[in-house]
Amino acid sequence: MAEIKLLKNKNDNLYYSLSIFMNMDVQRSLFVLYLLQLGITQGEIGILQSFLFFSCVALEIPSGFLADRYGRKCSLIIGFLGLFLSGVGFLLFSDFIPFTIIFCLFGASIAMGSGSDRALLYDNLLAENRAEDYPKILSRARAIGAISLGLSMLLGGVLQDTWSWNGVYIFFALSKLIGAIVVIFIPEVRLPSTSLNFDKGIDINHAKAEGILTSLINFFRSKKGAFLIPLFIGYALFELSTIPLFIYGQPFFSMQGLEIPLIAGIYAAIEAISAIMFMFAGFICSRFSLGIIASTTTAIVTSLLLILSLDIGTNASIAIFLLIMSLPAIYETSYETYIHNNVESRIRASCLSVANLVNSIVIGISYTVFGGLLDRYGFSPTLIIVAASCFIGLSGVGTTLLLGAQKVHLEKQKA
Repeated sequence: MAEIKLLKNKNDNLYYSLSIFMNMDVQRSLFVLYLLQLGITQGEIGILQSFLFFSCVALEIPSGFLADRYGRKCSLIIGFLGLFLSGVGFLLFSDFIPFTIIFCLFGASIAMGSGSDRALLYDNLLAENRAEDYPKILSRARAIGAISLGLSMLLGGVLQDTWSWNGVYIFFALSKLIGAIVVIFIPEVRLPSTSLNFDKGIDINHAKAEGILTSLINFFRSKKGAFLIPLFIGYALFELSTIPLFIYGQPFFSMQGLEIPLIAGIYAAIEAISAIMFMFAGFICSRFSLGIIASTTTAIVTSLLLILSLDIGTNASIAIFLLIMSLPAIYETSYETYIHNNVESRIRASCLSVANLVNSIVIGISYTVFGGLLDRYGFSPTLIIVAASCFIGLSGVGTTLLLGAQKVHLEKQKA
């Protein structure tokens, strides 16, 4: 028993180490300022971010197939190496056109790791009969990741201030290379295909023999799979309210006269608060449904966005910005747990890739729109539009939960 417990702790710790390097990003809170000082406009930065997200779109499904077919570790290693090359690209180039290629590579690398880490964790836990520990371990890993990101962003500000921009991107590239090495030591359990009975008409033996693509198509043709699509869209609209704002918060605070180390400190504080949120996420998600968590989080974030659109001063803006960026931690944990509970192991990474595909499409479009609105109208009108989109996203989540509840009710009546 002691040996089994020791092995479990070792595997958990390796996953936590993976989370550290996946989230370590010294340039995250500064790259917009770096591009602006190179002469690239906010509108062009929006286009670059769209390139990043649309390259994610292009590789989301193929990366999921690769992870399910050849292993989640393989996909993760490729992702880390791609990020390493992206960091080198930031060191070598300074014009808009080369950055379009760099951002495409960056986005493709994100897609390679997208979902693979969570699928790897869930299946390893499932093999150990510990699937019920997933929300707890995921929330801890996300908390550790948030701390890693926060400290690395703070370090990025120090590196830029005391060394140079080159120091920031040298550290970034090296951290991703080390991350690829860490993945090698993580175990990967390949589970046999199992059915969640999402379509009782499908023969189990045939389901085992069919390809991953066919399994994925059959899943989303079934009611269980189709019910998840509105959830993906609804959550993507919620993410639209926070992810672009996270990036454009850099020039927002710069225009208010804040220095680069202080801006990096704000972003580090976001991750520190997010870490606390993630630590409580497992506890909260085990006691409240996705519907309650989604409704509460969306209502709060929408209200805060509307307040942030007003001229409330620098200190108040910082406080509200911190809250908007840290609250989604609980929603994210509940959302991903709901997906895992409704997807079979064989197509787990592919399903997460579909969810991330929807997210990438919505966010990719929003970056271009967000940047264009900022250039033309400024922050206040843009934030009002973003707040409206955030609230609309709640309808997608509600549709999935309502249809899912109706299906369960009908199955109980038939039984």
